[in-house]
Amino acid sequence: MNYWIFKANPEHYRIDDRLLDPDPNIIWRVTRYHDRIQKGDTVFIWRAGTPRGICAVMTIDTCPYKPKDHERSDGFELPAASAVPEPEHWAKGRFIQRFQLIDANIIKKIPGLELFSFFSAFQQATNFTVTRPEGTILLEFIETYKPEAPVKKRESLPRPAPKARKAEPAPAAPKKNKTAATANETSGVSLLKCGACGRYVISSDTDRHIRENHAGQPVEWKKTK
Repeated sequence: MNYWIFKANPEHYRIDDRLLDPDPNIIWRVTRYHDRIQKGDTVFIWRAGTPRGICAVMTIDTCPYKPKDHERSDGFELPAASAVPEPEHWAKGRFIQRFQLIDANIIKKIPGLELFSFFSAFQQATNFTVTRPEGTILLEFIETYKPEAPVKKRESLPRPAPKARKAEPAPAAPKKNKTAATANETSGVSLLKCGACGRYVISSDTDRHIRENHAGQPVEWKKTK
């Protein structure tokens, strides 16, 4: 198995958006080494520009070949790519790891990569060789570093303004029942009519009324309505 770096220029290819696409299958431009890139090789995807560094790992599924026209685009190319000479060979592969970019400054500090061959290579190219020791170190570092998967920032949707709550009408005061009120106000005391003299007497005063007005006489009482 061989190791490679495929470089993506954000001015020609929307690499950041491509990494967020769930489809792992990808076809990649191969401008050189098409006779050496083999099925099963490991490729480190390098994002050029600012920031720059490794952002994914892919494996080669199909050796570089001359594709048909409909295979040459996955919808992520930018208009500036039309000025770039069209390569004769493309390689099919699939992402096996995608993560937030490991910055070039971090890679320079990895033990064993102080003289990483990629940094001294001709940077105008798009495909670069990586030695087996360098590729092994990079893979081991990625496994140890465990960078997080790329997360697309979602624009927060405006929240609808809360609906104004209608003021609830104050509960209507219960209608006063005169009969009930009278009964409550008199605490159960009723008005009685004396059968002897015809006077109206409160029930609580009947004994006193008899004692004061009808001593020794039987008195009948009639309830009033």
